[in-house]
Amino acid sequence: MLTVAVTAGDPCGVGPEVILKALAARAVAGDVRVIVIGDHAVFAATAKRLRRSLPPWRVAPAHLAAPEPASSRFIFLDCSHETPFRFGHSFLEAGKASLSYLNYAVVLWRRGAIDAVITAPVTKWAIARSLPTFAGQTEYLASAMGAREVAMMFVSQRLRVVLLTRHVPLQRVPQALTPSVIRSTLRLTARALRTHFGIPRPRLAFCGLNPHAGEAGRCGDEEAALIAPLLRRLRADGIVCEGPFAADGWFAQQLSPSGSSGPRRRRYDAVVCAYHDQGLIPFKMVARDAGCQLTVGLPLIRTSPDHGSALDIAGKGIAHPGSMIYALQLAARLARASGRAGRSPNRSGHPLAQRVTHC
Repeated sequence: MLTVAVTAGDPCGVGPEVILKALAARAVAGDVRVIVIGDHAVFAATAKRLRRSLPPWRVAPAHLAAPEPASSRFIFLDCSHETPFRFGHSFLEAGKASLSYLNYAVVLWRRGAIDAVITAPVTKWAIARSLPTFAGQTEYLASAMGAREVAMMFVSQRLRVVLLTRHVPLQRVPQALTPSVIRSTLRLTARALRTHFGIPRPRLAFCGLNPHAGEAGRCGDEEAALIAPLLRRLRADGIVCEGPFAADGWFAQQLSPSGSSGPRRRRYDAVVCAYHDQGLIPFKMVARDAGCQLTVGLPLIRTSPDHGSALDIAGKGIAHPGSMIYALQLAARLARASGRAGRSPNRSGHPLAQRVTHC
């Protein structure tokens, strides 16, 4: 039986709600065991607001880290924080709590207890109040799991988008697009498409940084000076990546209807975008609650919904669980296909594991 961990994200956000809705929708198959990590009081309050019962899970103290699952398909690891959490009002203690859920997931991975992890959204500024260096869950997990290079791939049925830069202010994007970042991201993407999606020779598209992909230098020179030469060298090394393309034209062409035959057949297996909004605006318009993020480069399969903690609607019962359902199903499918290769050997004596065993 596969085992996946689901972290609750910000206890003041929509994470608990979309997790409960996803489990109620039977998002996971019968061969998957789910370990939810969070505060049980928050989930009980969420279920009460949703006017539904809690799942038939076995509740265990989180400090046990990896309880014997016995016959339980659903387990809840309760961190039992004493601070009360209010829907829609994140703060310092909520940030600490959401970080502790992540830490327990790392402990489970180090003990070889899980095959994948699904992370509900956190509120970054709340975590940063106690950990100023916190950049995001992707970077935090990469550091905790010893992954030197990672990339964010957004996956849906029609489109896969990979970001070269993540949550970087727009004015800093050109400086962040270094040759090493481009090379590592394209290699990670090609490897993930081969190993996770069974595509023996992935074909990638690369969107330019500037409007019209620089317009032959009239609108920026990064494409001609940096990107195009680098793509030629990578193609010589066997990575099939075409471009740089003008982003507006590429998405319009690839995603437009094609007469009565329906959507145009995808020529590319993924598109690599320079910055956050360039890739995620079209992705979210196409995915429409049927897509999620997959972190490539980690030693463990990790997926997450493609939205934030949504404090403005937390506790109102209107959060759509579609992306969480997709994240659960994709994580289970990839873990199943990988033959549980994501499990780590028992490393409970590792210094990190010792450091993160308390909420």
